[in-house]
Amino acid sequence: MAEGEPNACSDARNGTFVSNHRRAGLRWVRRHAGPLLIALAWSLLALSTPIAAASEDAIRAFVERVNEASVNFFSSGSEAEARERCRALLAAAFDVPAMGKEALGRAWDKATEDERKEFLEAFGEDIISAYLRRMRPEGTTLTFIGVRPPVGEDELAASRRSTPGKKDQIWIWWMRPDGQSWRIVDLLLGGHSAVSTEAHEYAAVLERNNGDMKALINFMRKRAAQ
Repeated sequence: MAEGEPNACSDARNGTFVSNHRRAGLRWVRRHAGPLLIALAWSLLALSTPIAAASEDAIRAFVERVNEASVNFFSSGSEAEARERCRALLAAAFDVPAMGKEALGRAWDKATEDERKEFLEAFGEDIISAYLRRMRPEGTTLTFIGVRPPVGEDELAASRRSTPGKKDQIWIWWMRPDGQSWRIVDLLLGGHSAVSTEAHEYAAVLERNNGDMKALINFMRKRAAQ
């Protein structure tokens, strides 16, 4: 998943995403964690913000909760607990299945049900590892800095990631309405879509391996374990 503002129109999302996102997210959590993590996911979901008017205050409240949860990944000092906290945040605030489906692109239609399941599991772990790498440096903060023009029904909002000794980085959260709240469906870094970046990489791995999904899944698992 570098400083700069995205061209929102050029990155506009099209296509159909998974329905019942909140339930899907919790099912994903249940497959990967125990009662403690499920309780954490429910506590995050309980903080959903009504978006009847999609006000700036509501968007800010949602993003600030995501920022706070992200900054607290390593609050206990435990790597294992950090992964659990990150997984809970993904279940509560992100549409991981839809992001994975989009990242896989046309290969999704060719994949078997078992391959799709394995891919989404590997995709989730890959996201967690990438997210934690960005939040691991001591003193890293995320600060809400404002909303951006919406794209259709989707809302965009920006946070500044600051790490001591490094240049600040602007993160743009791409949020899709989901009931009384939102689901993050992409993260723009330096104007580049994280999902699109993964899509290009996955396509390259598949091309090198004659479309072998197992090779792609093994690649993702190996990277997530680093």
